[in-house]
Amino acid sequence: MAGLKLTGIGKNGTVVAQQRRGFGERNPFRSESFRNANQITLDLTYLFDAPGNNSITRKELDSLIPNVMEAHRNLKENKGDIFDKGIAMTGWQDLPVRITQEHLQRITDTAHTLAARIDAYVSLGIGGSYLGIEATFRALSHHCFNQLDRDKRGGVPEVYFLGQNMDPDYFRDTLDMLEGKKVGLNVISKSGTTTETAIAFRIMRRLLEENWGEETKELIIVTTDKSKGALRKLAEQKGYTTFVVPDDIGGRFSVLSDVGLVGLAVAGIDIEEFVEGFRAMRSRCVQDEFWENPCLVHAAARYLAWMKGKKIEVVATNSSALYGVARWMEQLFPESEGHEGHGMWVSPSLYSEKLHANGQMVQEGERNILETFLFLQAHDSHMEIPWDEEDLDGLNFLPNNGLDMGHVNRKIIEGPAYAHYKGGVPCIIVEVPHRNAYVLGQLYYMMERSVAISGYLMGHNPFTQPGVEAYKRAMFALLGKPGFEQLQKEMGQEMEKRERIKI
Repeated sequence: MAGLKLTGIGKNGTVVAQQRRGFGERNPFRSESFRNANQITLDLTYLFDAPGNNSITRKELDSLIPNVMEAHRNLKENKGDIFDKGIAMTGWQDLPVRITQEHLQRITDTAHTLAARIDAYVSLGIGGSYLGIEATFRALSHHCFNQLDRDKRGGVPEVYFLGQNMDPDYFRDTLDMLEGKKVGLNVISKSGTTTETAIAFRIMRRLLEENWGEETKELIIVTTDKSKGALRKLAEQKGYTTFVVPDDIGGRFSVLSDVGLVGLAVAGIDIEEFVEGFRAMRSRCVQDEFWENPCLVHAAARYLAWMKGKKIEVVATNSSALYGVARWMEQLFPESEGHEGHGMWVSPSLYSEKLHANGQMVQEGERNILETFLFLQAHDSHMEIPWDEEDLDGLNFLPNNGLDMGHVNRKIIEGPAYAHYKGGVPCIIVEVPHRNAYVLGQLYYMMERSVAISGYLMGHNPFTQPGVEAYKRAMFALLGKPGFEQLQKEMGQEMEKRERIKI
């Protein structure tokens, strides 16, 4: 039986972009016309004066400007509650201008050398050592990347992620995809003892050593502390190529550091273009004019929403490629803001899918929601909607008016933004012009600086996460890890007293 032929369907723009990168073609990211056409825009049209109680007003936002500007000055001068173990955790804010061409070239050369000798690449990491890399990769790559042949992938290996959860079924299923292929790894962990990543690395390292013996050291890259820790010690013993997790950049702020750049380079992403996007947004966000600084405006709008009782931020996008970026925001904001009863819960959503799932709650539920749209304006591919003679679904008006699927998908943001605002939900729209590394660099930097300002406004350190350690201590005690015997005993005694209720 003959297979499906894609008659009347144009080229896949994402595949074309991947192949162009594989041929060494680059976007003209330093040209003024490219930069103007790919500038992130913050749209507050539906933020102010939403119907109902506790609406946000322009006057209230204006009243916050002095506090926001003070936070802005303190951040630029590395002042305030920004330290972790005596280190100011703000290395990310000037990294776009500190990173050197020589360092980028070393990353690119190492990545290309590894990519050329393997069939599949596995990135091992969790949290900040994972989400930014995956979000960027998914945003710029084919949805079924690993099912494409190597030519359509742009000449790079398949890309997988492990060490981000402890689900043995997920892990085993991924191994089935790796079976029979030459595999390379990048393990990312500052300490080398992060449970999820360390277990994944133990398994993968054993498999590589049993399959390729001495050659294994050429197949493993380690990104870890520059001088100490279990992983640094192992890398030196084994002779692995190493890159550094910076001391002054926390995981959720680290996508522009070696943590993110190595894996992105292996996947064929233009990391110089990525850096240029960070630089472009930094130049906008270090200026002192509030209404020309998107980081400050974004931080002030979110803080005011929280002050007005908004406890949930729905981060919705009309692009499946950008859904991973919404998930990256799901870590960045709650982990930075979730201190002392502060902060909004971030709920990533793909529209229109979630409009048929929780759209009723957003439209008419409790008015404790802020909605942020990641609005992709131009998709990679053009999909025409065919005219149908019978028109039983009543959709011929679309092709009759020359409207394609991309046009409909833009209304998936514009329609809900209007309807939800009229229903009492204030909205922020982040206009994302295209799917490219330059745009993503801007978006990441804007969000990172915004949440840093948020920490100052809320009055706590946005660069620490003491609450995350609580689950680790409990888990270690239950696992019987040496050093946690007393906690294990206390937990056991408490559980003996607690009534077990199972239905």
